[in-house]
Formats: sequence, structure tokens, C-alpha cells
Amino acid sequence: MPITAREPNFAHPGALFRVTQHRTTGGPMIELEIQVLSDRREGLVMEIGQVISAHNYASLRQRLTQDGRGALLSMLVRGPSEQRLALEEMLGTHHRVLSFEAALSKEAMAISVAAPKVASPGLVAEPRLAFEAPAAMPDIEQVEQILPRLVQDFPHIYSGLAALKSKVTGAAQDPSMFLAGRRVGLWVYKRDYAGGVSLGLGDAIKRIAVPALRQIAQIEPRGVHVHVLDCPMCDSAGGSGCRFYGGYLEGLLGAALADRKVRARQLSCRGAGAAHCSLEISH
Repeated sequence: MPITAREPNFAHPGALFRVTQHRTTGGPMIELEIQVLSDRREGLVMEIGQVISAHNYASLRQRLTQDGRGALLSMLVRGPSEQRLALEEMLGTHHRVLSFEAALSKEAMAISVAAPKVASPGLVAEPRLAFEAPAAMPDIEQVEQILPRLVQDFPHIYSGLAALKSKVTGAAQDPSMFLAGRRVGLWVYKRDYAGGVSLGLGDAIKRIAVPALRQIAQIEPRGVHVHVLDCPMCDSAGGSGCRFYGGYLEGLLGAALADRKVRARQLSCRGAGAAHCSLEISH
């Protein structure tokens, strides 16, 4: 039975759009924290709200801000986990969206653009979304520019990653490599694995993460640990680039396990003197 939506009121930019659920499909409901970057703010809430509502999600909280990069819409939404992939696909291809990030509520990855703080005397500030205060921000523009090349050349991605690494320096380099990995991982999942049976973390690692990672790297999997052997992006002279693999794994497994937050934590790096680059996968 389809889920029907109450007609939203977008008369005010801060209006909330809601979905009234008359009968559920029986699947789990999740809350997502979403950030959308656009070139302008006019009509953004209404257009993104229509996408959210069309995928049976309801807005719980939202905020629209403006900075030098454009309009930043931060949202907390709730809806069926089985619609998450379709929602992210639609947001990723929407004509108003320059870039976006989505993560499970309260466990969001610190890789998105931070919204500016606005002080208002006498008022208590609304709690910020978890991924609005990252330790370092990625260069989203450079990542977006290189993504078509990475997809076109896949699995031969290293010349494109070297180009990204050369264009983004300093603190933004690691989160930029991570973001590129996450976007490519999500693309690979949609291309090769979407629509499969529901898997637990262990099976998803064996059946999705390991074969997908072997397309681009020589690896040694050991349960929830993965060793990347002779990482071409990491050496004593050129620094580290293996954060890409962490993002790649999170993009793959985050899509496969849509109702759970997946993390790929970096344990060691060849560029820091270790024998190989190692990651630990958890949820």
C-alpha cells in the first residue's frame, strides 16, 4: 500500500515538509542527516522537500544558511531504510545540487561542509548536526571535478587520484580522498550489487567489500580487518592517500547495510612507516 503525503506548505523558507504514513511496508525506519550544497537558496527548500517527500521521508529539522560557497541546506529526515539508496541517488543527480552528504543520525561522518555559526543574543542556538563540525573539510569542488574521470577510468583510478592529491593539499587532502572514495564506493555498489539479498556485516564484507576492493588494490582480508599491500598512493616521500580506501569501503557497505552506520577506521599507513595500510571495519 503506498504511503500518502500531506500537502506541504512551502510559503515560508523555513517551513517543514511532512509525510503522513498510513500503512508501512514493515521495514525499519531510519533518521538521516543530510547536507545539500547549491549555488543559490531561492526555492531550494521546496525543491529538495519534494524529493524527500517523494521517497516517503519526513523532515524533522532543517536549516538553510549561506556562505561563500553557496546555499547550504542541513536536514534531519526520517523514513524507510529501503528508500535510502533511491533518495541518495535522486539527490546526487538533482539539478539544484552541487554536492551532498547523507549519514545516519548521530553517527554522521565528519566530511561535509561546516555551516557557519550565527550568534543571536538572548536565543538558545539549535543543536548542530553531527557532521557540521568536522576536524577538516574536504575540497568538494575538486572532488566533484575528478569524479567523472574516476568513474570513467574505473578500475584504473590511480592517475585520477594522483591528480586529486596534487590539487588538494594540507588538512583538506585526507577528507577529500575519503569523500572521493565514498562516492566511488557508492557508485560501484549501485552498479554491481544493488538489489541483492539483505546481508549482515560479515557477509557484506566477504561478498561485497572484498571483491570490490580487489578490483582496485592488492589486499589481504582478515575478518573485519583489511590490509592494502603496496598502496601506490602511500610512501615515505609522498605522504598518505589510503584514506580513499576507507571512504570506498564505507560507500560500499553503507549502501549495503542501509539501516546501520558502517565505519572503516584506518589503523596503519605505509606512508607513516608501516609495512602496509590497514583498516578495520565496524558498525
